[in-house]
Amino acid sequence: MKLYSLSSVCAIIGSVWAKGPGWKLDDSCKANGWQDMVPTAVESAFSMASDELDAVTRSINKAETNEDIGNVIKWMFMKDGEEPNEERLGTLKTNLQNLVSAKTRKDNETPDRKTIVVYCSLDRFEKTDSGAYYDKDIKETIKKGQSAFDHCKRKLPVVAYTWNPTDRSYPSQIQLCPWFLNWQKSVQSKALLDARFKGNFYRAVAKGMSIHRTFFTPIDMLSLLDKVILHEMQHTIIGGSAMDVDMHSLKLIKYGWKRCLGLAQEGDTDRYRQSQLNADTIAVAGNAIRYIKKNSIVKKNGEVVKKAS
Repeated sequence: MKLYSLSSVCAIIGSVWAKGPGWKLDDSCKANGWQDMVPTAVESAFSMASDELDAVTRSINKAETNEDIGNVIKWMFMKDGEEPNEERLGTLKTNLQNLVSAKTRKDNETPDRKTIVVYCSLDRFEKTDSGAYYDKDIKETIKKGQSAFDHCKRKLPVVAYTWNPTDRSYPSQIQLCPWFLNWQKSVQSKALLDARFKGNFYRAVAKGMSIHRTFFTPIDMLSLLDKVILHEMQHTIIGGSAMDVDMHSLKLIKYGWKRCLGLAQEGDTDRYRQSQLNADTIAVAGNAIRYIKKNSIVKKNGEVVKKAS
């Protein structure tokens, strides 16, 4: 979920800032059984971004690539009959290059504007008398309705959000909602390798999300935490500050494989409508590429089929 904030130019004071891009795991993610699950998912998200960057670069350069991966790039980013090109994919390539440059974990350095900090609790917030929230880490007051804070304390539809501070000397923040992390932890503990449980899990999630008229496919449900983090990374400063196209309407917002397919067909004259700037398009494409590299077939309708050994 993209949250917009005003930009300002600020001098960086001090000499203990992180040297170069990177990411930091907040201490709130090192408890409650999240200490292994979350950093593993973050590293997986960076790996997906790297694989997607390779696929996009190969497609632009007309280099030899896996046919199934090439199809994903076309489905997600190109109009029917259009071949991958620099104009259509150049911004995406640049943003992925910048994001991948932040893959180094830097927990022991003070984060700066090129850093992504991942949070797992909301403890840093203090509620003010006006009903706003003061973030102690970035010394910024978030007005009511300006942040997904309240929704993150509850459940669907918000599972995570990104905040880019007004003072750009501070890092981008990815907030994973505690309820979502606890749910993911319980799902993992029930061994998703069990086929029947996987089916029940998918149906339950799909039913819950259908309330918001968002129709998901099997690829949307795979590696859910990793994909959510990759999505949020697109909204960070280092990731390119991508949009959620049509974010103000749950009926139209471009989330999920099917809606991202449709977005790829939209006009090329307005670059802000292009799929290369839609956070979930980038995330679902990266997830699909990951499963293809794991010896699966991802169909255009979002189905995932394991290749025969």
